[in-house]
Amino acid sequence: MRIETISGLAITTPRERPAATAAPKPRDPAAVVSLGESATAAAAAPADPGVTTRIARIRELLDGGNYVVDLDKLSERILDDDAARSTP
Repeated sequence: MRIETISGLAITTPRERPAATAAPKPRDPAAVVSLGESATAAAAAPADPGVTTRIARIRELLDGGNYVVDLDKLSERILDDDAARSTP
């Protein structure tokens, strides 16, 4: 298969897009999604200080460009998750 080249068109040239409009209001009440009482209560509850500290540390590492992902651990967890989901 041969891929034809397009001359004169830069890859970085953005396509023009129509202006964004406000989202239409849903007409069907079944299309409206809202949090249940327990989710609303959980969102309003203060976060665990240990978790908050850990998230702040990760944000600092990300901002500094020093966050290192252990790809072996990540792939292992992805496979474990996939296996757990596929087991009946």
